[in-house]
Amino acid sequence: MSEHDPTFKRERPNPLLRFVFKLPPRLYHGPIAVFFASRCVLRLTTIGRTSGKPRTVSVSFMPLGDGHYIIFSGFGVESNWYRNIRANPHVTIQIGRETMRVTATVVADPDRRRALMRQMQEHSRHCGPPTWIRPLLRLTGAFDYDAEIQLAVDQAGTLPVVELAPRSTSH
Repeated sequence: MSEHDPTFKRERPNPLLRFVFKLPPRLYHGPIAVFFASRCVLRLTTIGRTSGKPRTVSVSFMPLGDGHYIIFSGFGVESNWYRNIRANPHVTIQIGRETMRVTATVVADPDRRRALMRQMQEHSRHCGPPTWIRPLLRLTGAFDYDAEIQLAVDQAGTLPVVELAPRSTSH
């Protein structure tokens, strides 16, 4: 582990929030997939580092262009999907109705992680829960999207940030 590797750790979400986070990957089909993509949510399938089985989650993303995307682990280096990527960087993503094989690379430079998270914060106005429902989610304590993005910016130097790049079709 290098001195620049992400180190951010965070307590696991409560059982209700874990249940809610498990819904999007199960619903990510057809028109609902298109809606999630419009809200900057992709479906990520990794290979379990111990089981060897496919593991699917949904995560926020930001397009970089040329088929490259940025994702981050708001629950830190102990998130299972992040640990799976560290063990096997060859993953599959689905954005809307399009599925792609990509290679996941952890962004090593803390300054680049900070810059990417500031860029993601700017991009986030058009992402996540629709703006009209955010106050209700915040008020009920269910989920504070804006606070999550701010946390990502504040912790960006130690936050696990991952770049997804297209794999060649010859693999």
